[in-house]
Amino acid sequence: MRQIKKQAPPAALTEWIAANQNGPNRGYGSVSGELRKIIRGALVAEQGGLCAYSGRRIDVDSCHIEHLKPQAHCEGIEDVTYRNLVAAVPTPNAPKLPYGAHLKDNWPSDQELALFVSPLQGGCTARFSYNFRGEIHPANPADAAAKETIKRLGLDHSILVAFRREAINRTLQAPKKGTASLDPKAARRRMADLKQKDAGAVPLEPFSFVLINALEKHIERIQKLSAKKKKA
Repeated sequence: MRQIKKQAPPAALTEWIAANQNGPNRGYGSVSGELRKIIRGALVAEQGGLCAYSGRRIDVDSCHIEHLKPQAHCEGIEDVTYRNLVAAVPTPNAPKLPYGAHLKDNWPSDQELALFVSPLQGGCTARFSYNFRGEIHPANPADAAAKETIKRLGLDHSILVAFRREAINRTLQAPKKGTASLDPKAARRRMADLKQKDAGAVPLEPFSFVLINALEKHIERIQKLSAKKKKA
């Protein structure tokens, strides 16, 4: 999960809320398809082109608007409040996915909110760790919220694990060499490039936050092996 830094809502949404917030049609169900596409475009841009939960690549036509606080629990204009909205796979009305927003469904309730690691929370990225096989775990084994979020969002589903493993393998393999052959210097350059993109407004690589985590571990592993050789 990558932390999302929310920007100002699109002007069209602000105008729509101002015009409808006191009327009978103030809910998300009354938002037009045209305005929803504008909202999706803004969300995709602020998320660097990555799904809020899975880290998969998205664009305005391959995602839907997801409510962090489920619509079932929203009151007033919460279901159109921009801070409650993110972009996630898949497209609207697509077949159900076994992970991400579809699996999350109406979770969490207000009583379960403390168990949800939201992509808006500062430090959320560091609460998850990935091994070289693409498997996800809480960075701190005692982090009950990270554990529950993995379960409720299906972040450990085999499909996502396979996607992440493939991305990690490509990243850690030097050209024309074997698996995990990237040398430390090249790994640091690769990591710096990912972090630079992450800080900017350019589209990010799918699972970029996973790749940064894997590169850090790859460099650490090489350094430990090198230290052992020196002692031998």
